[in-house]
Amino acid sequence: MRVLKLSTKPAPGAPMLPCDRLILHRGFGIQGDHNAGSGSPRQVLIVDLRSLNDFGLQPGDLHENILVDADVETVPSGHILQIGSALIRPTFHCEPCAKLERLRKGLAKQLIGQRGILGMVVRDGTVAIGDSVTATKHTLPALPDDAKGRFDEFVARIPAGSVVRTSDLLLAMGVAKAYYRAIPAFLKKAPPELPVHRVVAIDGRLFTRYLPKQAEALAAEGVVFTAGKVTNQFLWHASHFHELEAFGAKD
Repeated sequence: MRVLKLSTKPAPGAPMLPCDRLILHRGFGIQGDHNAGSGSPRQVLIVDLRSLNDFGLQPGDLHENILVDADVETVPSGHILQIGSALIRPTFHCEPCAKLERLRKGLAKQLIGQRGILGMVVRDGTVAIGDSVTATKHTLPALPDDAKGRFDEFVARIPAGSVVRTSDLLLAMGVAKAYYRAIPAFLKKAPPELPVHRVVAIDGRLFTRYLPKQAEALAAEGVVFTAGKVTNQFLWHASHFHELEAFGAKD
């Protein structure tokens, strides 16, 4: 498998910018790309040429960063790829968004499961056109394709004595802001063993409407409140959201 084309998105709503080389930073993403960010599982989008050919699309139409010449849809989540000198952890399949309807009506639905795979950078490096794409022996835990599955997976890993704001929760899940509306249902329907009491509102307030015993559960873990809000010192930092500590920078 080899890299055919590369591109970045410099700003929200901006067109994809073709380039000959990408610079990737561990835990952050592609230098100069709008989607780069600590804690996000959507740092890189890899698409194969077949997906473009099957739907009559051009490079960049799917907003991919890396276009390759062979199928990437079957690469398991968490099975780390080496592309150029960088290592990338595939996270989950990229869901087609409504913006694709501007290209052709009905395209978003047709592309379900065929818009490539998203990934995170687990080792610094550069990627150039013509570089090979190879599977390594390294793996990290797989992430579910569905949002509810990623909610459960992420919340289960929030350490005792720490909290995550809903804004950071959506970042870690890799979903759009529209999912704010789903969070109350996720909290209320969570299994009892899931530590949902460690999720707080965007301003640090508690979800006592949905979690009546949240204050007591957090206090038992040593979390302190000021004016009804959890103070910033108890926020779980985004750099720890996706277990990169389990993978050495030089592996």
